[in-house]
Amino acid sequence: MDLTSQGYELYSNKAILAPMVRAGRTPLRMQTLDYGADVVYTEEIIDQKLLACQRKVNTTMDCIDYAQNDDIVLRICNAERQKCVLQIGTNSGEGAAGVAKLVGTDVAAIDVNMGCPKAFSVHAGMGAALLTQTDKVKEILTSLKAAAQVPISCKIRVLNDPSLTLNLVREIEKCGVSAIGVHGRKRNERNPDKVRIEEIREVARTVQVPIIANGLSDEIVKYSDIAEYKEKCAVSSVMLARRALWTPSIFRKEGLLTKEEEISDFLDKACEFEEQCAQTKYCIQRILTSTAHPKVQSTVSAGSLLEICRIWDKTPKYEHEKNERKRKSCKRKPEEERDEHGALIIDVSFPKKKLRDAVHNVLTPKQALQDYLREIHAPMPVYTRILNPVNKKYEAIIEVLGKKFHSTIPQPNIKMAEQVASLAALIGLNLRDRLPARMRQTMAPVGMANWQQEGFQELRYGHVQHQV
Repeated sequence: MDLTSQGYELYSNKAILAPMVRAGRTPLRMQTLDYGADVVYTEEIIDQKLLACQRKVNTTMDCIDYAQNDDIVLRICNAERQKCVLQIGTNSGEGAAGVAKLVGTDVAAIDVNMGCPKAFSVHAGMGAALLTQTDKVKEILTSLKAAAQVPISCKIRVLNDPSLTLNLVREIEKCGVSAIGVHGRKRNERNPDKVRIEEIREVARTVQVPIIANGLSDEIVKYSDIAEYKEKCAVSSVMLARRALWTPSIFRKEGLLTKEEEISDFLDKACEFEEQCAQTKYCIQRILTSTAHPKVQSTVSAGSLLEICRIWDKTPKYEHEKNERKRKSCKRKPEEERDEHGALIIDVSFPKKKLRDAVHNVLTPKQALQDYLREIHAPMPVYTRILNPVNKKYEAIIEVLGKKFHSTIPQPNIKMAEQVASLAALIGLNLRDRLPARMRQTMAPVGMANWQQEGFQELRYGHVQHQV
């Protein structure tokens, strides 16, 4: 089965969690999957933000993390990978293709946001700005299609002239997408403007790819309504945003749960995936919908996930998940600290200015390592440079004394990457004391990686080897 056909199967006859900024993160996605959602979308992530991330295998939570320093931009649980669609915001084919190469098969499909009317997206040439730029739409989708290892789709809004909407979806279909999500409101319309069901229906009649109806949160208030509006719109699937956030149990065939039950289940997932406090509060407030609930104010005032759990009587769950992560971390084997090349991952870095200042005064890590190797008459190290062609940053793997070391923190140039790799080697070889005290303070390690970087980027980026 080719990717397009595989995508047809993924997107057909499904009840779907729509992409929602701040909400469509791991806890809500996993919660709605437990309730019965067939497919879940991530929140929209801008291509350049994702391309600046490091991919990490989080064995403690059984997830793939895309992180910028300590900020988890995207966390994909292995249990959802076959049902999770990554939505990206982009204004270029190059950016979209870069994301496809980065994420590989970590998700079930990749969707392009072509309907968001928010000022940030539109001013950056993304989202709804693309609705009237057919050539740009085709460039993005064809580039994404060529690079992707999974099916692709896009999500649009209806245009002011229904005939223009039909012309657009015909062109989109030619790009090889596996589905088109259609929000039944125009760019300048918002809730409570009525969703244009007839225009969605006309789109479904015009193209052969699965059409996903969106914008029906006011019409769908119980599970059986999903099938009813799927038929009314004559579409393949229905996608819910606001309704799924207000009432995550909308996906339960067995019926709706109480707000307290939904929040309890959401907090279970927030504890399991160590969700940020701000995002947790955001979702709880939306589920409550009313400010009259007695726990609203204390939830809003909470300063941590633990405080929120105390308010909602979920402290035992919080402590259990915390202890489980600690237990799994302690049991992790040393080889899980290595990349697929056998290099020991030691994440260290230092400011470029500090290195430049140090060069004129004290030994750098590279010089210290070379001096030691000369003393013991050992071969000089070999560096494998790894260039990310998108953000133009470097990493390096160093092989010395029969061992390999690697810091996965990207650096602005080759020299910095090799210095960081040399520092990792000094630490890994217990030779850090070869550096003067001043340098040791300047270049303190930021911690051992506690994950295995599966599918290390050398497989996706170009690299060269350099003998010092």
